[in-house]
Amino acid sequence: MRSQKPVGLIGAGGVNQSFLARLPAVMEQLGPVKGSSLKVSRRIANGLRAGFGVDDYQALAPCGLIWILVPETALDFITTELVSAVRLEGKTVVLCDALRDSLRPSPLRTAGARVVTLNCLPESSERKFVGEGHPAALAQLRKLLAVDRRKLIELRPAAKPLYFAGAYLGSQLLMPWIAGAAESFRAAGFSRDEAVGAVEALGVRALRAYAKAGDKSWNRATAERLHRAIARDLETLRFTDTRLAALFSDGSDRMLRYFAKPVARND
Repeated sequence: MRSQKPVGLIGAGGVNQSFLARLPAVMEQLGPVKGSSLKVSRRIANGLRAGFGVDDYQALAPCGLIWILVPETALDFITTELVSAVRLEGKTVVLCDALRDSLRPSPLRTAGARVVTLNCLPESSERKFVGEGHPAALAQLRKLLAVDRRKLIELRPAAKPLYFAGAYLGSQLLMPWIAGAAESFRAAGFSRDEAVGAVEALGVRALRAYAKAGDKSWNRATAERLHRAIARDLETLRFTDTRLAALFSDGSDRMLRYFAKPVARND
């Protein structure tokens, strides 16, 4: 899929290690590459083996699509510089790995750019991405990613915080409970490999149950079993390991409160 206009890139940091470097459909269209200096611009282009380094934002003026991959702390400064040098009305600007959403007030939107954000879905081997922003720009992005057999999942407007909440709840925020479960098994007599294997099997089973039944996988019988377990075992856990006892009690209370009233969704 070849664009009628060249594609531009503004980069800083590890551009050559980013998912963007592994999207052939983007790389084959790449034209001007702007870094913090001409030397850096050329280094980025050479590392990508695509495009050519430039030393002025005005070189991006012919581009209908501009990718921006810079640290979040530098984004406001760089977009302000871009807007001051290039007429952006009607152009698509893609903010890669952005923590913010596209609806946040910015010089790009004020200048009339069609702004979208793009993030790689964790653990998807760079096959799935989430995007949000201008509808026409998202459609353009979806077609471009499809050339490389990538899938774009479109987020609802201003839903970026919910996306990140899901990503963290399903990964880092699970770690204390994963570690607690493994340590409980080990304290009971399991080897480390046996404990980790048991936790993995239980986690897969719980995920499959939720995938099949959703919130119904948590029912009154499940809640009652958990209540009985807390009443029966909490004092023993406190005597053995206060950290595990607190984790067990706190996690149980949170689950009971969360499932007491299903979360409202707009499916």
